[in-house]
Amino acid sequence: MATGIYWFVAVFGYIVQTKCLSILQTRDGLEDNDDEKTHQGLMVLLTFIYFSSWVLLKPISVFFHGEGGDVKSYLAVPLGSTTDVELQSFSEEHENTAATAAPVGAAVSPGGRKFTVKYVAKLLTLSVLLLIPMLSYTMAISMSPAFDVSLIQNTSIFEITSLLYGVCGLTKRRNLLRNFVVMMAALFGILIVSYTKATCDLLAGKLSINESTGELNDPFLFDRLKSALLCGLGALTIGPFAVLWNKWFNNSKNITLTEQCSHLSKIGFTCMICLLPLFPSLKDAISFVYKDQAFWGIAISSTLLGSLPAVLSLLQINRRTNAEYATTINLGNIIFMGISDWIFEPKQTTIIRWEVIGYVILSLCCIILSMVYYNKKN
Repeated sequence: MATGIYWFVAVFGYIVQTKCLSILQTRDGLEDNDDEKTHQGLMVLLTFIYFSSWVLLKPISVFFHGEGGDVKSYLAVPLGSTTDVELQSFSEEHENTAATAAPVGAAVSPGGRKFTVKYVAKLLTLSVLLLIPMLSYTMAISMSPAFDVSLIQNTSIFEITSLLYGVCGLTKRRNLLRNFVVMMAALFGILIVSYTKATCDLLAGKLSINESTGELNDPFLFDRLKSALLCGLGALTIGPFAVLWNKWFNNSKNITLTEQCSHLSKIGFTCMICLLPLFPSLKDAISFVYKDQAFWGIAISSTLLGSLPAVLSLLQINRRTNAEYATTINLGNIIFMGISDWIFEPKQTTIIRWEVIGYVILSLCCIILSMVYYNKKN
Protein backbone atom coordinates (compact mmCIF):
# COMPACT_ATOMS: atom_id res chain seq x y z
CA MET A 1 0.00 0.00 0.00
CA ALA A 2 1.27 3.49 -0.85
CA THR A 3 2.60 5.69 1.93
CA GLY A 4 0.09 8.41 1.05
CA ILE A 5 -2.79 6.03 1.73
CA TYR A 6 -1.33 5.18 5.15
CA TRP A 7 -1.08 8.93 5.80
CA PHE A 8 -4.78 9.49 5.15
CA VAL A 9 -5.76 6.38 7.13
CA ALA A 10 -3.77 7.66 10.13
CA VAL A 11 -5.46 11.07 9.90
CA PHE A 12 -8.99 9.73 9.49
CA GLY A 13 -8.40 7.16 12.24
CA TYR A 14 -7.42 9.94 14.63
CA ILE A 15 -10.51 11.97 13.69
CA VAL A 16 -12.83 8.99 14.26
CA GLN A 17 -11.16 8.24 17.59
CA THR A 18 -11.40 11.85 18.81
CA LYS A 19 -14.99 12.31 17.67
CA CYS A 20 -16.09 9.07 19.33
CA LEU A 21 -14.35 9.88 22.61
CA SER A 22 -15.93 13.33 22.56
CA ILE A 23 -19.40 11.85 22.02
CA LEU A 24 -18.89 9.33 24.82
CA GLN A 25 -17.90 11.99 27.35
CA THR A 26 -20.47 14.64 26.40
CA ARG A 27 -23.61 12.51 26.25
CA ASP A 28 -26.82 13.92 27.70
CA GLY A 29 -26.85 11.51 30.63
CA LEU A 30 -23.30 12.38 31.62
CA GLU A 31 -23.78 16.13 31.37
CA ASP A 32 -26.70 15.89 33.81
CA ASN A 33 -24.59 13.86 36.22
CA ASP A 34 -22.72 16.17 38.60
CA ASP A 35 -20.72 13.40 40.28
CA GLU A 36 -17.05 14.16 39.66
CA LYS A 37 -16.05 10.54 40.38
CA THR A 38 -18.26 9.34 37.54
CA HIS A 39 -16.54 11.62 35.04
CA GLN A 40 -13.07 10.69 36.30
CA GLY A 41 -13.93 7.00 36.28
CA LEU A 42 -15.22 7.24 32.72
CA MET A 43 -11.99 8.95 31.67
CA VAL A 44 -9.91 6.11 33.13
CA LEU A 45 -12.24 3.52 31.60
CA LEU A 46 -11.87 5.02 28.11
CA THR A 47 -8.10 5.17 28.50
CA PHE A 48 -8.09 1.53 29.57
CA ILE A 49 -10.20 0.57 26.54
CA TYR A 50 -7.81 2.45 24.26
CA PHE A 51 -4.73 0.62 25.52
CA SER A 52 -6.55 -2.72 25.57
CA SER A 53 -6.95 -2.39 21.80
CA TRP A 54 -3.16 -2.35 21.47
CA VAL A 55 -3.07 -5.95 22.65
CA LEU A 56 -4.66 -6.83 19.30
CA LEU A 57 -1.84 -5.25 17.28
CA LYS A 58 0.39 -8.33 17.20
CA PRO A 59 -2.40 -10.81 16.22
CA ILE A 60 -3.50 -8.42 13.47
CA SER A 61 0.04 -8.07 12.11
CA VAL A 62 0.55 -11.84 12.22
CA PHE A 63 -2.76 -12.37 10.40
CA PHE A 64 -1.85 -10.02 7.55
CA HIS A 65 1.93 -10.45 7.36
CA GLY A 66 2.74 -13.71 9.16
CA GLU A 67 5.32 -14.21 11.89
CA GLY A 68 8.10 -12.83 9.71
CA GLY A 69 6.37 -9.50 9.23
CA ASP A 70 7.11 -7.92 5.87
CA VAL A 71 10.79 -8.87 5.66
CA LYS A 72 11.70 -10.87 2.60
CA SER A 73 13.03 -14.40 3.14
CA TYR A 74 16.37 -15.41 1.65
CA LEU A 75 17.59 -18.71 0.24
CA ALA A 76 19.68 -20.91 2.50
CA VAL A 77 22.01 -21.84 -0.38
CA PRO A 78 24.06 -19.04 -2.00
CA LEU A 79 22.98 -18.03 -5.47
CA GLY A 80 25.06 -19.62 -8.17
CA SER A 81 26.09 -22.68 -6.10
CA THR A 82 25.21 -25.30 -8.66
CA THR A 83 28.07 -27.74 -8.34
CA ASP A 84 28.38 -30.53 -5.78
CA VAL A 85 31.67 -29.10 -4.54
CA GLU A 86 30.08 -25.74 -3.75
CA LEU A 87 27.09 -27.39 -2.07
CA GLN A 88 29.38 -29.59 -0.01
CA SER A 89 31.57 -26.67 1.07
CA PHE A 90 28.50 -24.64 2.01
CA SER A 91 27.14 -27.59 4.02
CA GLU A 92 30.43 -28.01 5.87
CA GLU A 93 30.55 -24.27 6.63
CA HIS A 94 26.99 -24.41 7.97
CA GLU A 95 27.85 -27.38 10.20
CA ASN A 96 30.93 -25.62 11.58
CA THR A 97 28.88 -22.51 12.33
CA ALA A 98 26.20 -24.57 14.10
CA ALA A 99 28.83 -26.44 16.09
CA THR A 100 30.34 -23.23 17.45
CA ALA A 101 27.01 -21.50 18.07
CA ALA A 102 26.10 -23.49 21.20
CA PRO A 103 29.21 -22.66 23.26
CA VAL A 104 28.98 -19.00 22.32
CA GLY A 105 25.30 -18.89 23.29
CA ALA A 106 26.06 -20.61 26.57
CA ALA A 107 28.77 -18.07 27.32
CA VAL A 108 26.49 -15.06 26.90
CA SER A 109 23.51 -16.38 28.84
CA PRO A 110 24.14 -13.96 31.75
CA GLY A 111 24.18 -11.14 29.21
CA GLY A 112 20.82 -12.36 27.96
CA ARG A 113 19.32 -11.78 31.41
CA LYS A 114 20.85 -8.31 31.43
CA PHE A 115 19.26 -7.60 28.07
CA THR A 116 15.90 -8.75 29.42
CA VAL A 117 16.12 -6.29 32.31
CA LYS A 118 17.14 -3.57 29.88
CA TYR A 119 14.22 -4.41 27.62
CA VAL A 120 11.74 -4.24 30.50
CA ALA A 121 13.19 -0.87 31.50
CA LYS A 122 12.65 0.38 27.95
CA LEU A 123 9.04 -0.78 27.96
CA LEU A 124 8.36 0.87 31.32
CA THR A 125 9.91 4.14 30.15
CA LEU A 126 7.87 4.22 26.95
CA SER A 127 4.71 3.22 28.82
CA VAL A 128 5.00 6.14 31.24
CA LEU A 129 5.77 8.57 28.42
CA LEU A 130 2.66 7.37 26.57
CA LEU A 131 0.28 7.08 29.51
CA ILE A 132 0.64 10.75 30.47
CA PRO A 133 -0.52 12.25 27.13
CA MET A 134 -3.34 9.73 26.77
CA LEU A 135 -4.77 10.56 30.19
CA SER A 136 -4.49 14.29 29.55
CA TYR A 137 -6.06 13.77 26.11
CA THR A 138 -9.15 11.99 27.44
CA MET A 139 -9.45 14.46 30.32
CA ALA A 140 -9.30 17.42 27.94
CA ILE A 141 -11.98 15.96 25.67
CA SER A 142 -14.36 15.81 28.63
CA MET A 143 -13.98 19.57 29.16
CA SER A 144 -13.60 21.03 25.65
CA PRO A 145 -14.88 20.43 22.11
CA ALA A 146 -13.02 17.85 20.05
CA PHE A 147 -11.64 20.46 17.64
CA ASP A 148 -10.11 22.54 20.44
CA VAL A 149 -8.41 19.48 21.91
CA SER A 150 -7.17 18.37 18.50
CA LEU A 151 -5.77 21.83 17.78
CA ILE A 152 -3.72 22.15 20.96
CA GLN A 153 -2.62 18.50 21.09
CA ASN A 154 -1.39 18.25 17.51
CA THR A 155 0.29 21.65 17.67
CA SER A 156 2.16 20.58 20.80
CA ILE A 157 3.19 17.23 19.30
CA PHE A 158 4.27 18.85 16.02
CA GLU A 159 6.49 21.36 17.82
CA ILE A 160 8.14 18.98 20.29
CA THR A 161 8.77 16.16 17.80
CA SER A 162 10.18 18.52 15.16
CA LEU A 163 12.49 20.02 17.78
CA LEU A 164 13.70 16.74 19.29
CA TYR A 165 14.15 15.03 15.92
CA GLY A 166 16.50 17.83 14.91
CA VAL A 167 18.37 17.91 18.22
CA CYS A 168 18.79 14.11 18.39
CA GLY A 169 19.97 13.77 14.79
CA LEU A 170 16.96 11.90 13.41
CA THR A 171 16.51 14.41 10.57
CA LYS A 172 18.70 15.37 7.67
CA ARG A 173 20.55 18.63 8.21
CA ARG A 174 19.80 20.07 4.80
CA ASN A 175 17.80 23.20 4.03
CA LEU A 176 17.21 23.81 7.72
CA LEU A 177 16.36 27.49 7.21
CA ARG A 178 13.77 26.69 4.56
CA ASN A 179 12.15 24.00 6.69
CA PHE A 180 12.14 26.32 9.69
CA VAL A 181 10.41 29.07 7.71
CA VAL A 182 7.75 26.63 6.47
CA MET A 183 7.14 25.34 10.01
CA MET A 184 6.78 28.90 11.30
CA ALA A 185 4.30 29.61 8.51
CA ALA A 186 2.34 26.50 9.54
CA LEU A 187 2.23 27.69 13.14
CA PHE A 188 1.11 31.11 11.91
CA GLY A 189 -1.76 29.42 10.06
CA ILE A 190 -2.70 27.54 13.23
CA LEU A 191 -2.62 30.84 15.14
CA ILE A 192 -5.04 32.42 12.65
CA VAL A 193 -7.41 29.45 12.89
CA SER A 194 -7.39 29.46 16.69
CA TYR A 195 -7.75 33.25 16.89
CA THR A 196 -10.77 33.32 14.57
CA LYS A 197 -12.41 30.35 16.33
CA ALA A 198 -14.07 32.61 18.92
CA THR A 199 -15.50 34.84 16.18
CA CYS A 200 -16.87 31.80 14.35
CA ASP A 201 -18.48 30.49 17.54
CA LEU A 202 -20.00 33.91 18.20
CA LEU A 203 -21.52 34.09 14.73
CA ALA A 204 -22.77 30.51 15.05
CA GLY A 205 -24.59 31.37 18.28
CA LYS A 206 -22.38 29.27 20.55
CA LEU A 207 -21.20 32.35 22.44
CA SER A 208 -22.80 35.65 23.40
CA ILE A 209 -21.61 39.15 24.31
CA ASN A 210 -22.03 40.51 27.80
CA GLU A 211 -23.88 43.81 27.37
CA SER A 212 -22.42 45.38 30.51
CA THR A 213 -18.77 44.61 29.78
CA GLY A 214 -18.82 44.12 26.01
CA GLU A 215 -16.79 40.90 26.36
CA LEU A 216 -17.58 37.39 25.22
CA ASN A 217 -19.77 35.50 27.65
CA ASP A 218 -18.27 32.00 27.70
CA PRO A 219 -19.45 29.95 30.70
CA PHE A 220 -16.92 27.23 29.91
CA LEU A 221 -13.93 29.54 29.48
CA PHE A 222 -11.98 28.20 32.46
CA ASP A 223 -12.73 24.61 31.46
CA ARG A 224 -11.33 25.34 28.00
CA LEU A 225 -8.22 26.94 29.46
CA LYS A 226 -7.69 24.05 31.87
CA SER A 227 -8.13 21.44 29.15
CA ALA A 228 -5.77 23.30 26.80
CA LEU A 229 -3.12 23.49 29.51
CA LEU A 230 -3.46 19.82 30.47
CA CYS A 231 -3.55 18.52 26.91
CA GLY A 232 -0.77 20.78 25.63
CA LEU A 233 1.65 20.01 28.44
CA GLY A 234 0.74 16.33 28.56
CA ALA A 235 1.34 15.90 24.83
CA LEU A 236 4.96 17.06 25.22
CA THR A 237 6.01 13.59 26.41
CA ILE A 238 5.15 12.27 22.95
CA GLY A 239 8.40 13.87 21.77
CA PRO A 240 10.72 11.78 23.97
CA PHE A 241 8.56 8.73 23.25
CA ALA A 242 8.96 9.18 19.48
CA VAL A 243 12.72 9.70 19.75
CA LEU A 244 13.28 6.69 22.00
CA TRP A 245 11.00 4.50 19.89
CA ASN A 246 12.96 5.27 16.74
CA LYS A 247 16.29 4.72 18.49
CA TRP A 248 15.30 1.48 20.20
CA PHE A 249 12.72 -0.28 18.03
CA ASN A 250 12.89 1.38 14.61
CA ASN A 251 16.63 1.60 14.03
CA SER A 252 17.05 -1.23 11.53
CA LYS A 253 15.32 -2.34 8.36
CA ASN A 254 15.51 -5.93 9.62
CA ILE A 255 12.97 -5.23 12.37
CA THR A 256 9.63 -6.62 11.23
CA LEU A 257 6.20 -5.11 11.63
CA THR A 258 5.20 -8.05 13.82
CA GLU A 259 8.08 -7.32 16.21
CA GLN A 260 7.11 -3.66 16.47
CA CYS A 261 3.48 -4.58 17.07
CA SER A 262 4.65 -6.97 19.77
CA HIS A 263 6.51 -4.12 21.49
CA LEU A 264 3.43 -1.89 21.33
CA SER A 265 1.20 -4.67 22.65
CA LYS A 266 3.46 -5.02 25.67
CA ILE A 267 3.47 -1.25 26.15
CA GLY A 268 -0.32 -1.20 26.01
CA PHE A 269 -0.53 -4.03 28.53
CA THR A 270 1.87 -2.19 30.84
CA CYS A 271 -0.26 0.95 30.64
CA MET A 272 -3.34 -1.11 31.52
CA ILE A 273 -1.55 -2.39 34.62
CA CYS A 274 -0.62 1.17 35.58
CA LEU A 275 -4.31 2.12 35.39
CA LEU A 276 -5.43 -0.66 37.75
CA PRO A 277 -4.91 1.38 40.96
CA LEU A 278 -7.47 3.87 39.65
CA PHE A 279 -10.15 1.23 39.15
CA PRO A 280 -11.90 1.63 42.55
CA SER A 281 -13.13 5.02 41.32
CA LEU A 282 -14.66 3.35 38.27
CA LYS A 283 -17.50 1.67 40.15
CA ASP A 284 -20.03 4.40 39.46
CA ALA A 285 -18.89 4.90 35.87
CA ILE A 286 -19.10 1.20 35.02
CA SER A 287 -22.55 0.90 36.55
CA PHE A 288 -23.62 4.01 34.64
CA VAL A 289 -22.61 2.69 31.20
CA TYR A 290 -23.09 -1.04 31.80
CA LYS A 291 -26.54 -1.21 30.23
CA ASP A 292 -25.92 1.52 27.67
CA GLN A 293 -25.65 -0.34 24.35
CA ALA A 294 -24.96 2.86 22.43
CA PHE A 295 -21.93 3.53 24.64
CA TRP A 296 -20.29 0.22 23.84
CA GLY A 297 -21.14 0.52 20.15
CA ILE A 298 -19.39 3.89 19.94
CA ALA A 299 -16.45 2.61 22.01
CA ILE A 300 -15.96 -0.38 19.71
CA SER A 301 -16.22 1.87 16.66
CA SER A 302 -13.58 4.14 18.15
CA THR A 303 -11.27 1.15 18.53
CA LEU A 304 -11.86 -0.69 15.26
CA LEU A 305 -12.28 2.33 12.99
CA GLY A 306 -10.09 4.82 14.82
CA SER A 307 -7.34 3.69 17.17
CA LEU A 308 -6.14 0.50 15.48
CA PRO A 309 -6.02 1.85 11.88
CA ALA A 310 -4.26 5.02 13.08
CA VAL A 311 -1.58 3.15 15.05
CA LEU A 312 -0.92 0.57 12.33
CA SER A 313 -0.71 3.25 9.64
CA LEU A 314 1.67 5.32 11.74
CA LEU A 315 3.87 2.26 12.22
CA GLN A 316 4.00 1.63 8.48
CA ILE A 317 4.82 5.27 7.76
CA ASN A 318 7.69 5.21 10.27
CA ARG A 319 9.01 2.01 8.74
CA ARG A 320 8.90 3.31 5.16
CA THR A 321 10.05 6.93 5.54
CA ASN A 322 12.21 9.15 7.70
CA ALA A 323 10.93 9.96 11.18
CA GLU A 324 10.27 13.63 10.40
CA TYR A 325 7.68 12.75 7.73
CA ALA A 326 5.28 11.54 10.42
CA THR A 327 5.11 15.05 11.90
CA THR A 328 3.02 16.16 8.91
CA ILE A 329 0.23 13.88 10.18
CA ASN A 330 -0.31 16.32 13.06
CA LEU A 331 -0.92 19.15 10.61
CA GLY A 332 -3.28 16.91 8.66
CA ASN A 333 -5.21 16.11 11.83
CA ILE A 334 -5.90 19.81 12.42
CA ILE A 335 -6.93 20.44 8.81
CA PHE A 336 -9.29 17.50 8.45
CA MET A 337 -10.74 17.92 11.94
CA GLY A 338 -11.86 21.40 10.90
CA ILE A 339 -13.25 20.06 7.63
CA SER A 340 -15.14 17.34 9.49
CA ASP A 341 -16.79 20.00 11.66
CA TRP A 342 -17.87 21.88 8.56
CA ILE A 343 -19.31 18.70 7.01
CA PHE A 344 -21.03 17.06 9.99
CA GLU A 345 -22.08 20.22 11.87
CA PRO A 346 -23.03 22.69 9.11
CA LYS A 347 -25.74 24.40 11.18
CA GLN A 348 -23.41 24.94 14.14
CA THR A 349 -20.41 26.12 12.12
CA THR A 350 -19.86 29.54 10.58
CA ILE A 351 -16.96 30.14 8.22
CA ILE A 352 -15.24 33.51 7.92
CA ARG A 353 -12.59 34.70 5.49
CA TRP A 354 -9.62 34.73 7.84
CA GLU A 355 -10.35 31.22 9.02
CA VAL A 356 -10.22 30.03 5.42
CA ILE A 357 -6.94 31.90 4.93
CA GLY A 358 -5.50 30.17 7.99
CA TYR A 359 -6.49 26.74 6.68
CA VAL A 360 -5.04 27.54 3.25
CA ILE A 361 -1.70 28.54 4.77
CA LEU A 362 -1.69 25.43 6.96
CA SER A 363 -2.57 23.16 4.04
CA LEU A 364 0.17 24.60 1.80
CA CYS A 365 2.75 24.19 4.56
CA CYS A 366 1.60 20.61 5.17
CA ILE A 367 1.99 19.78 1.47
CA ILE A 368 5.43 21.42 1.25
CA LEU A 369 6.73 19.65 4.36
CA SER A 370 5.34 16.33 3.12
CA MET A 371 7.23 16.72 -0.15
CA VAL A 372 10.42 17.84 1.58
CA TYR A 373 10.41 15.20 4.32
CA TYR A 374 9.30 12.27 2.17
CA ASN A 375 12.26 10.00 1.58
CA LYS A 376 11.97 6.23 1.40
CA LYS A 377 14.26 4.19 3.60
CA ASN A 378 16.71 2.01 1.76
